Amino acid sequence: MQNILETPREALVEADVVALIQDSASLTVAGGLELLDMDLNVTKDLTDDLQGGTVTRSAFADLHGSLSIRLSTELEWGQAIVRPYMILSDPSVSARFNLGAYFTSTPKKTVGFYPGTFDVIGFDIIQALKDTVGEVYAVDAGTSYLVTIEAILLDRGFTKYIIDQTAAASVLPTAKVWALDENITWLTVVNDLIAAIGYQGIWSDWNGYLRVQQYISPAQRSAEWFYTADEHSAMLGNDRSIITDYYDAPNRWVAVRSNNVDEVAPEEGNGIFTFVNQSVGPTSVDARGGRSITRYLNLDVVDHAALVSTAQVSIDADLRLSTKYEVTTSPNPLHWHFDRMLVNDPDLGEFLEVMGTQWTLPLNGEDMSHEWSRVDLE
Repeated sequence: MQNILETPREALVEADVVALIQDSASLTVAGGLELLDMDLNVTKDLTDDLQGGTVTRSAFADLHGSLSIRLSTELEWGQAIVRPYMILSDPSVSARFNLGAYFTSTPKKTVGFYPGTFDVIGFDIIQALKDTVGEVYAVDAGTSYLVTIEAILLDRGFTKYIIDQTAAASVLPTAKVWALDENITWLTVVNDLIAAIGYQGIWSDWNGYLRVQQYISPAQRSAEWFYTADEHSAMLGNDRSIITDYYDAPNRWVAVRSNNVDEVAPEEGNGIFTFVNQSVGPTSVDARGGRSITRYLNLDVVDHAALVSTAQVSIDADLRLSTKYEVTTSPNPLHWHFDRMLVNDPDLGEFLEVMGTQWTLPLNGEDMSHEWSRVDLE
């Protein structure tokens, strides 16, 4: 989730922001829109031209964020970048929440009256990495992963990004080549390099900055928000459902390092990583009466530690997707990328640990919809 005291909320205290979202009995909601340049500088405020819309985020999609808005002004479609925001207010506190940066597509124009309206779809600013590479691309052995990633971002026009330097010393053990293929994009290259050092896929934050960070399993992260059905601070709507799909969900994973440069064959603990979900949740080996369903992973990584971390991304995704919850809540513009929540709702399960995988937030203050996946703590 967004940092509660992120700019432009740094003048507030955390309790005021939480109370504003969760407890205010006289909440007002206003949506706004800014026009940005590629450096994320504000060039114009478009709020007076905004006639409503929604922001959607899907954490497992290639382009995590999308935007659907109606405008009464024309932009340079295809290259214009906009950033929606939401302002929540009550008589004592007001807080603004930025909601990401998006390239705008060529819209549908409604004519017949002045000035006319434009129904615009916006795509996550990561769209600039979705262009096809268009040639053979290679990185030499001994080259820094993070330096290569940063060079690609700069070459694609990005100047605002945050790169976790934990793996700064990691270099490619062998040369890496991406063949000429129409399906190879710069996003593919960046995410391949990121995965090789055990980081999570690149994503853009609420301000439009790109983020390159270490992967941390949801089970190891603390809850960032508490949803409860308690009448005094209830945000949960009436529309709540549980979806389960256990049939082919794996409970055993075998990851093998495909670029093993050692002269000895890979073995468990050195080039091979096996994880068995013996007893956690309904897809475990024990819950299935001893039935084991294996998924094999061939991974190009820098070392065995990265093999474990990168495999854990797939393992966690497989574990989470077997149980989903679809719910609605009152507006919470703090939500962002793979959020961790604690939910206390007798209809869903008391003190349920979940991770947000998708949400849609209307800019007019209507209830937002969510898709959560269950996090089984080991």
